This record gives sequence, structure tokens and C-alpha cells, in this order.
Amino acid sequence: MNDAKTNRRPAGIGTGYLSLMMIFVTLCLTALAALSFSAAENERKFSARSADYTAEYYAADLEAKRTLAEIDSVVSGYSDYMDFMLLAELDGISGAEYEALPDSLTVSWKTPINDRQSISCTVKFSDGNFEVLNWRTVSSGETEDAPLGIWLGE
Repeated sequence: MNDAKTNRRPAGIGTGYLSLMMIFVTLCLTALAALSFSAAENERKFSARSADYTAEYYAADLEAKRTLAEIDSVVSGYSDYMDFMLLAELDGISGAEYEALPDSLTVSWKTPINDRQSISCTVKFSDGNFEVLNWRTVSSGETEDAPLGIWLGE
């Protein structure tokens, strides 16, 4: 009877449990590594899109400033903002719309950034100087005034 007690294994954790724990830890670390690589790839794509948009914006901003310089060079040659020749020259500037008053001239234009956005500019000329009234990014997508599907209780 003493031989049976001495041949018994001591109670405790077996090697099967440690192997299962090691497999579980390995799977968890693999899943976390995959999520980490996925997040890094998404960040890289976002950074590339952001850099592309920034380049598009500053190119459009430069073009808008060139249009402003062109309009300013045209307007600076005239003292009368209602002059027919001035208005004819402004008609030659692509996309420029104007409102001429005896003492001031307001010119507006849009410069596209991409297919969804553009820079909207409005400048007021008076007394040989100009004042920028509006220089902002606007959505250039066409929106339809579609009614919302709201139940009115009928």
C-alpha cells in the first residue's frame, strides 16, 4: 500500500494547460499585431490624402491670388468704376462676376480646389484700394432641395 502512494503524481498544473495558455497568448499577440499593422496602414493612407488635399488647396489659393492680382491690375488703371472699358475688361476674366457702383466695385469669383470644394472670393474696390470681403472654402457640389421623409402625422 505504501508503494501505491509513492507512485502517485503530485497534484498541480500539467503540461497540457501550459501549452494551451501559450497558444492563447500567441494568438492574442498575433491579433494585436495585425490590428497594429492595419491602424498604421490607415494612418499612412490618411496622411497621403491629407497631403494631397493640402497641395490642392494651396494650388487653388495661389490661382485665386493670381486672379486677384489680374483684377487689381485691371481696376487700378481706372478711376471711374462705372467705365464701360473697365467692365469690358472684367468680362474677359474667367469666372469673375462684378457689381459696379459709382463709388465702389465688388468682384466675386470661385477657384476650384477639387471636384467637391472651391475657394469663394469677394473683393471690394474703392478709392484705389481693395478690401477682401470673403475668402473661404465652400462646397461646390450641387445640392438638391429634396424634402425630408418626415412623418407629419397624417
